Formats: sequence, C-alpha cells, structure tokens
Amino acid sequence: MNPLNPLFQAELDELEQQEQEERQAFKVDSLDSANWVMRKLVALESKRKEVNGLADAEAYRIEAYRKAELHKLQRDEDYFRELLGVYANEQREKDPKFKSIKTPYGSVSFKKQQPKWNYNDQDLVSWLNERGYDHLIRVKWEPSKTDIKKAFTVNESGVVIDANGEPVEGVYVEFRGDEVVIKPEV
Repeated sequence: MNPLNPLFQAELDELEQQEQEERQAFKVDSLDSANWVMRKLVALESKRKEVNGLADAEAYRIEAYRKAELHKLQRDEDYFRELLGVYANEQREKDPKFKSIKTPYGSVSFKKQQPKWNYNDQDLVSWLNERGYDHLIRVKWEPSKTDIKKAFTVNESGVVIDANGEPVEGVYVEFRGDEVVIKPEV
C-alpha cells in the first residue's frame, strides 16, 4: 500500500489541529479559501482511499482464510456424515424396523419426506395457458414507469395528467432544485 502523499498528510494534520470553534467560524469567501477547502477535500478523499484499500486487502485475506478453513471443515463433516449414513442404512437393511441410534454426542435417525415437486415454470405456464387453467397462473401487476412518463403530462404543481385532462392517481412529480456537485481532483 502506498503511503499517503506527504502534502495530503500535512493537510490532514492541519485539520486535526484546527479548533472546533475555528471550524464553525470558517467561511469560504474567496477563490483562495475555496482552493484551501478543496485541498482539504482532496486530502480526505486520498486518506479514505488509503483506509479502504488497506481494509479491503485485510478483508480479502480474512475472507480467503475463512473460506479455506470452512471448506476443510465441510469436507470433514461430509465425510463423517457419510460414514454415519452408510452405517444407518446397513442397520436398516439388517432390521427394517430400525429407526435411530443415540450416542452421548447426538443421534442418527430416518425421517419421512414429502415428495418434491420440480417445476419448469416456462413450460408449465404454456401448458396451463393452452389448456384453460388460467386460474393456476399468477400474474405480477406493476406499473411500466418508462411508458407512463411517455404517455402522460405533468402540470406545474407536479400533478400527472392523462390525455383527457384528468389527474392520474398514484403518481406525482417532485420538482427539485439544482444539486451542488463537489468533485475533488484526486
């Protein structure tokens, strides 16, 4: 990781030394003071990138460690579960009434399962539609917002109006002022 640019570090050091009252009283009133504030923003952004870069690198290492360790644990768990499953099936083959075994550390048992339904939604919807089972098809209703913007107009108070001059319920337009955009050059 590259150390923080010494000029940026000086800007950050100056910020830390600045008293709280000074911060509250400071006002941008000239190009020089605006430039000073922009230097502070550039230094802060540079520091933010450094902190995030370091944190991301460490998070990546920690996540890689977690995945490797959990993979080993899962592999071992799968192995031991397989051993118990084979043993339980062997016991059931010997005795069809075999239900479970219990140990001080846990139990192994058989559990009835419901049949699993596997769906191919596209094929099923086509089949149901062709044969008149429309009541078994669910339709998701939602407004087409792009088409709505094209189809209707907006009056000066933000009310959306249809072609007949009637207000459209469920939508209004919020007129917003210009946004101040500050882009420090880092």
